[in-house]
Amino acid sequence: MTPPDHMTGRTILLGGAGFLGTAIARDLCDAGQDVLVLDLPDRLTAAAPLLEGIETRAFAFPALDGLADCLAGADALVHLAWTPPPASTMQDLARDAAQNIAPSVALFQEAGRAGVGRVIFSSSGGTVYGDPETLPVPEHVAGGALSGYGVSKLAVENYLALEARQAGFTGVSLRIGNPYGPFQLRGTAIGVIANYLAQIHAGRAPEVWGDGTVVRDYIHIRDVAAAMRTALTAPDLPGGAYNIGSGTGHSINDIFEAIRRTTGTGLELRHRPARGFDVDTIVLDTGRFRAATGWAPAVDLETGIAELWDILTR
Repeated sequence: MTPPDHMTGRTILLGGAGFLGTAIARDLCDAGQDVLVLDLPDRLTAAAPLLEGIETRAFAFPALDGLADCLAGADALVHLAWTPPPASTMQDLARDAAQNIAPSVALFQEAGRAGVGRVIFSSSGGTVYGDPETLPVPEHVAGGALSGYGVSKLAVENYLALEARQAGFTGVSLRIGNPYGPFQLRGTAIGVIANYLAQIHAGRAPEVWGDGTVVRDYIHIRDVAAAMRTALTAPDLPGGAYNIGSGTGHSINDIFEAIRRTTGTGLELRHRPARGFDVDTIVLDTGRFRAATGWAPAVDLETGIAELWDILTR
């Protein structure tokens, strides 16, 4: 169920030319929302065909030059920007904190000064929980992250909640599971599902870290975009953190077997040594967001994989 439109101004998508951003921007635009996408010039150029008809502006996060002008008249801000990629945060924790935590706090403060009513932060459902003792994992047990990425995401969530209380806006953190979908097929395919399908399409055997038993909560990008639109438009949505996932866990081996069924490939996975910062199992309890908004995922894994394969082979 999608709530009625309760947005009165425009939505700013910071980092809106990436995988998540382009899908969210397209969804909001198609729903008749006024959207401004801020991102690096090269990312905006690469995403131009997907952002046709949507206003864009070059913006070099973590620098915040010109932010006040961008936020003028905005009703909502969606923070999607993050640098560097998750795996590289462990190589320089101080750099990760300097480039993500401090600029995010400044961003939230600027949003408060600009009178933005709702700020949504794209957090991580796969890393902020560490190795959870309870599955599916509820929001209140966050902590014990095994990577700098997860630690930083949780820190930014906490700063958002603090600034929201001080400035009087609604601060929402969406802890998104492992999203996948067509937008990941641009350039070098990212994400396990898109990457494996692209490798198989090219006749190469995909690689996996470890034995393939790592379990994640995979969610289609259309369901993520719908959740974001719901978080933006739902009236009286309480601030705080919400899990956004399918509520079902699949191992890498499960994913590859589903891909086998779709593609008919005879290729085998190539195994590489496991990484020490990979959580063994994450499945998200999405009950809090469902209860607050009526949202529910609609695209099952087999359908999503078949859709991606069709795009690659048509």
